This record gives sequence, structure tokens and C-alpha cells, in this order.
Amino acid sequence: MTAGSKAAIKDATGTLLKSICSENGLRDEYLLDQAACTPLSVTEAQDAIEVLEITLATLEASMKPRIVQARKRRNAFLSINRLPVEVVVEIFHTVLDSDALCPPSTPTHLARLKTLASVFSVWRSLVSGTPSLWAVLESTCPPAFLPTVIQKAKGSLLNIRCLVTGRYFRDLDLEVNGTAFLSAVIPLAQKWAALHLDIRVSHDPWIDRIVETHLPSLRRASVRSDSRRLVANPFGGAMSQLRELKLHMVLIDWASVELKGLSALVLKSCRAPSISRLLAILKRSPGLQLLDLTTADPDITDAQAPSTIASIVLPYLKDLTLRDISHQATSLLLQSIHTPRFRTILIAPKLYNERTPFPETNSNLEHLLPAMRFALNEAKTVDFTILGNEVNLMVDRGLNDPCFKLCWGINGPQGLQNHITWLQRNLDLKTLSASGITAGSVHFSNPIDPENLPHRLIFEWIPNITELSVKHSTGVSKLIQCLTERVRDGNKVEWRCPRLRKVEFGGFSTPREDVFEFARRRYGGRPKGSAVNQDGETTIHWPDKLECLEITGVSGMDYEAVEELKDITGCELILGLHSDDDPETQDELDSDESEDD
Repeated sequence: MTAGSKAAIKDATGTLLKSICSENGLRDEYLLDQAACTPLSVTEAQDAIEVLEITLATLEASMKPRIVQARKRRNAFLSINRLPVEVVVEIFHTVLDSDALCPPSTPTHLARLKTLASVFSVWRSLVSGTPSLWAVLESTCPPAFLPTVIQKAKGSLLNIRCLVTGRYFRDLDLEVNGTAFLSAVIPLAQKWAALHLDIRVSHDPWIDRIVETHLPSLRRASVRSDSRRLVANPFGGAMSQLRELKLHMVLIDWASVELKGLSALVLKSCRAPSISRLLAILKRSPGLQLLDLTTADPDITDAQAPSTIASIVLPYLKDLTLRDISHQATSLLLQSIHTPRFRTILIAPKLYNERTPFPETNSNLEHLLPAMRFALNEAKTVDFTILGNEVNLMVDRGLNDPCFKLCWGINGPQGLQNHITWLQRNLDLKTLSASGITAGSVHFSNPIDPENLPHRLIFEWIPNITELSVKHSTGVSKLIQCLTERVRDGNKVEWRCPRLRKVEFGGFSTPREDVFEFARRRYGGRPKGSAVNQDGETTIHWPDKLECLEITGVSGMDYEAVEELKDITGCELILGLHSDDDPETQDELDSDESEDD
């Protein structure tokens, strides 16, 4: 604030005080005249106190309406308050219900609505007078207040959210409130537009009653149960308006279901429709954005020959998950689906026998490669994880772009080797990202076969690897051997993964000798200054300085070993020897023991 602004505010404040004092017959010298603030006697001081108390009380009473009026005028100039009412209401809906099928949570919808209404009077009036903002009925709503909420929603289509638990963590209040809530809202079934039902109790007759209720206005449905009981006539046959269907452990008779125009289809631990019926649903849903089949294996007995299966173009499909379903069904679906881009693709066919590799499915992805390459374009960071039976590739394109995640089920070392080879051949990260990848992370989270470890392929495929994590001791020696080999290119010598700055050895009983070999062969002799030096005609490019080393799983480590590692690597941050609240050095430990003595 400039000096001129401060002076103007001071002058305006003085003028306002004089005006208020004049209107109320008060003396303002005690407020504005510094000399008048120094009474000469006790009596004068008491008089001054009385005058000031009266003046302060009058000022507070006079200023309050002026402050309220000033705030109203200020708020009237805010951008959001100059928008049309319909736009503001739509913003409120987005804030209150970003996920239209979110479960009852804390804070509840009513609590969030109250927060909006408490901002200022204009919003309070808007919230109170907009029925659609009250059209979310949750089982967490106090029973005494539920009729008021229903009344304020008036004729709006309703979003019903109900949670009833009790099988494993019995919550009698939730169960009683949930059943009472459902009794109150079922008469309004004609107005249900969205339903989130999570009933996990040992006996749940509500599933049949609700899921078979005629719901002509239903657009979105998410139903979870633990009973796995068959529902013969879902939603009373009124599914023509349905746009999102998410079922978990709910069995329905697909012969009586006619679905079309879906934007989301999620089936988990359910009976899936036959493959031909499922493909027909997809064909009638060109706007589909989410398809998730998890332990919901389609029957393939009515499947057509692969050569006769028509292509199904889903231009808006973002997330595809095919987990724990048969390889045949996975192949048929992948061959049929065509889309220009992905956000998430997770393919993990059912593993019948851990010793018998399932057939390769990479060939079914050939027509989806353009969508994957589009997702990898302009990538900024890459995270690659190898699990026991799965590999995950996470790509981040920046703060404003969604991540791309590719998960693929594998079975056995040969399956891993084949998949890594396929990825390297078809998704060249260095070319697709135009060398824009600034950081890559590699994580080995399960035991790995040292004889069939495709570590060289991974290190060559992912550019600028800065982080490496090994959660098991098996295969560590092979990894270290690869990372400590000098790679010669003409007169240039460097190490693999030269940008590597963080390493974790988290595998239980990782040999101490392996870690020291890694430190000596990769960082021993590294110049403290420049990372480049000459050895005759050879230019040696040393790896980046190690910034963090975690030794959680290394056996035989002590304070002396940690200090030796610091001397060899130059790394100041070595974690995993003690918990955070333990002394960091042996000197501190000895000091603590001396104090105890």
C-alpha cells in the first residue's frame, strides 16, 4: 500500500469518526486529539473513561450497519456474483457433488450445503431457494430433518445415497438409520435419478426390494451387496434412461436387460452378460467412458469367430479394466474395442495355474498402440513397477494433463521378458516424449528371477531414471552388476542410469557386501567437483551424486558402515538404520547413555 493510500484512509477514518460523534452528540477529542488523552487528575481520567466507553459503544452500534452495507457492495462486485444465477447453481452442484455416486461421507452433503450458505446472505438465499441443491438424500441425514429436506427438494429428481453395514463391523446405528431411511424414500422412487446403495449386512431383503423397484427416472446406479443373490427384474425393467451402471456382488438376469447409451459400466464380482450381449451393449454405447470388468467373466459360448467380430469404436473411452476374466474373453474384447486415446488400461487375465503361463495378449493390443502413443506423447515423468504377476507403467504429462496408467498381467519370467520386449519395441519412450522425460522411477516390488531379469531392457527403455527401489533381495546382485558396469561409446565412458539419485535396498537380508560393491564400483573415485574428467583420450562421465540411499533391508549394517558408505558415495542422507526418533549418530547414542547413568 502506498503512502498516499495510507494517508487517504487515515483522513477518511477521521472524517467518519467526526461524523458519527456529531450525529450522536459525542465528544471526539478523546479519539482524535492525542493531547486530550492525557488527563491531569484522577477525576478527569474517570470522566474520560466514561466518555470513551459511551463513544466506543456508539461507534460499534453505528459502524455495524455501515460495515454490513460495505460488505454487500463489495460482494456485489465479485466476479461470481455477477454471473447468471443458473451458472452459480451449476458451480454449486459441481462443488457439492463432483462424483455423483460418491458414498456417504464426512462432511455430509447437508454439512457442505450449510458451509456454502454461511458464506454470505446472497448465497444463503440462493441455497435456500434452489430445490435441486436439496435433492441429495443421504442415510446419514438426521431422521427428524429428512422430511424438511424432501420438502425443500420439491419436484426435483433425487440422488439417493444409503450405507447399511453390519457383517464384519456391526454398526447398529447405521443399520437402523439406513432401513428407516429407505422406508422413507422408497415412496419417492418415481423421482430417483441417481442411486448409491451399499448394503453389507448378513440379511439384506432391501437389495431385492430396491433393485427390483420400478425406477423410470434412474440415470446412475451404483449398488453393492455381500449376498450375491440373483435379482430377476433389475429396476423394474426401467433401464432405458440408465447412463451409469456399477454393480458389486449383485447378480442380475441379463436376459431381461436392454442397455444402451451408457457412459460407465462397472461389474465387480458379478455375473457378466455373455460376450455377444456385452459387445452389443458396447456397440449401443458410443459415448462410453469407463469399462471395468473385475472378476466378472463373460460367457464366451455364444462368441463369434474372431475374424467375424465387428470393430466397436468408442471415441470417448478413457478407462478400461479387464481383470481376472478369461484370456479368451479378454482377447475378444480387446480385438473389438477401438479408441483414439486412453487414460487407464489395466489388462490382467485370470490366472488358472501359476506354473502355466497364459497365452500372450500383446498381439491384441496392436490396433490400440496409437492411443497409447498419444498418451505417452510429451510425457514428463515415468514410473515403472514390476509386481509378482503384474507390471505397471504410470506416465505424468504435467500438472494440467491427466496421467496415463498401463497395467498388464504377466505369468512367469518369460512372460515378463516378452512383455518388456514388446513395450520397448512398440512404445519408444525416448522418441514419443521427444526426450522431455525429466525423471523416471523403477520399482521391483516382488521377488525377481536373477537368471531371467530384463533389467538391461528396462534401463535402456526408460530415459533419465532418477529413482530405483528394490523390495526383495533376490536378484539384487544382477541389478548391481548392471548398474556398476562402465559403458563405452567411442572415447566416452559412462554408467547406466547416470541420473540415478535415489536408491532403496528394501529386500530383507540384502547382503551388505552387495551394497558396498554398488557404492565402490559406481561412486568410488568420483571427483568432488566436476562429474567429467579425462583419462588420456577417454572422457569419463561420472553418474550424478547420490542424494538418498535407503538400506532398510540390508543385513549387518551399523553406524560405522553407514559412515563408510557416506565417505564412498558422498551421500549425506542414508535412511533405514533407525526409526525417525532414534539417535542419528553413535555420538548422540553414547551421550544419551551417559545422561542415563
